[in-house]
Amino acid sequence: MGYFNLMILLSRYIFAGFGILFMLVAFSFMKPFVNYSLGTRKEKNKFLSLCLYCFHLAGVSILMGKQTDSAMKIAIGINGVVVLVLFIICLWILRLMKRYHELVLWQLMFLLIDIGFLILERLDHEIATKQIAAYIIGVVIALIFPSLFSIVIKPNNKYIYLGVLGITMFLPFVAGTKILGATNWVSIGGFSFQPSEIGKVALVLFLASTLSDGERQKQGYRGLIFPGLVVLGSLGCLVLQKDLGAVLLYYLTSLMMLFVATQSFLLPGIGLLAGGLGSVVAYFLFGHVRVRVAAWLNPWADITGNGYQVVQGLFAMGTWGWLGSGLTRGNPGKIPYAVSDYIFAAACEEFGNIIGVVILFAYLGIILLCLQVAFRYSHAFYRLVIIGIATIFTMQTFIIIGGVLKLIPLTGITTPFMSAGGSSMVVSMGMIGLITYFSYKGRMNESKEEIKDEQA
Repeated sequence: MGYFNLMILLSRYIFAGFGILFMLVAFSFMKPFVNYSLGTRKEKNKFLSLCLYCFHLAGVSILMGKQTDSAMKIAIGINGVVVLVLFIICLWILRLMKRYHELVLWQLMFLLIDIGFLILERLDHEIATKQIAAYIIGVVIALIFPSLFSIVIKPNNKYIYLGVLGITMFLPFVAGTKILGATNWVSIGGFSFQPSEIGKVALVLFLASTLSDGERQKQGYRGLIFPGLVVLGSLGCLVLQKDLGAVLLYYLTSLMMLFVATQSFLLPGIGLLAGGLGSVVAYFLFGHVRVRVAAWLNPWADITGNGYQVVQGLFAMGTWGWLGSGLTRGNPGKIPYAVSDYIFAAACEEFGNIIGVVILFAYLGIILLCLQVAFRYSHAFYRLVIIGIATIFTMQTFIIIGGVLKLIPLTGITTPFMSAGGSSMVVSMGMIGLITYFSYKGRMNESKEEIKDEQA
């Protein structure tokens, strides 16, 4: 076992190396970084896949090697093989579908999924096994449903989006389950999910449809009353459910879409001021908000109580430095809710802060690729949908990782593609599927326009 521990220590350099190389190659696909060339698109995609597979196999090998129970060792190996096969098959299908330009987007997502899977498997084999089911469902939805939903995703279907949003907002009041103080889970037939995860996509589609409407634009500011009331109604429902993380995510996403649609700082600026005032009101209305603010301001004052989670997260990220303790050699299990809220801190502890930076760059890469797709579209509706999805990824990442890093008070939302949680994973992967569909459709439209120009 002494030699194996030495291999784990050496593996820290391997993980860090693969992570850095992966990011260097991935960003060569993106503007403004396309100026440096590291080979053809096909060669770079193959290299990214190789890095992903090696990272995965190294992690699974270590997890299996540390197990003394033969049955558990086999179970971990089976999970590892299933995830690897899922990656391989999915990338192969994307190539068959001629989604060559979108492969890097999926590979960035898969890197985040893989880091999350390895940490989940390290912490709780049962949770990791359940999460694999979410990966499979998410891949199916991301590959198939965007093409089917293209019939529904039209600028004139705002009342369909409004209906879906309304159902997701009111469902927790009818069949909701209270977990950690928030009534934001619904269980139907043994299947549990968070309606607010579906609701955020419906909100983006509704706002994109309403804000891009020609009649609304003719009415000026009066045309913003209806979408404004819908947003306020959604926020009110989430506040009553005490899902304050979703409140922040919905609100910031709405303000960003409003800014893009109006090209004015006035209303979003007023919205930010109103949001700040609302935060003060929430501080006095909700006891758990005051607890989280106190833990954010000075966690050391109650290190064994309300500040325990924050302090353990800071210890996890600060103790082992850039290379980490090595997979299985840390103590991420001491962090409360390490599989959900604090999975980023758990990853930093064992993989090192270099991989923490790689994770942040992976999110940045996904956001940049979304924005590149948005700029291909001149139609306001499709551009707003894509920017709305990019904003969700941006805000969700900032809210949860900013909370873990103690930049802002912690709110209970998932880390995209990493945290345990089936509904969040499936919806996040579905959004990547939408971006893939819009990217391919945009490229096809550009090709048709070029052919028309040549014929003219």
